[in-house]
Amino acid sequence: MARYIVATRRDSREDAPSALDAITGEPGVKVLQASDPHMVTIEADPEAAARLEAKLGGTHFVEPEIRRGLH
Repeated sequence: MARYIVATRRDSREDAPSALDAITGEPGVKVLQASDPHMVTIEADPEAAARLEAKLGGTHFVEPEIRRGLH
């Protein structure tokens, strides 16, 4: 499973649920980090992430997490 960032768009914060509220109860999604409810790190398969993006695309970003490190 891959990691994704789900974030509430700034211009939608007053009208839309937080990212955490929007993904709670979604099948195939595991919350990994939610200290900021408007920017949540999740673990999901690509199909679940695509469903979230289709459902929440107007009010939230759903993007793959990019990790970089020095080797």
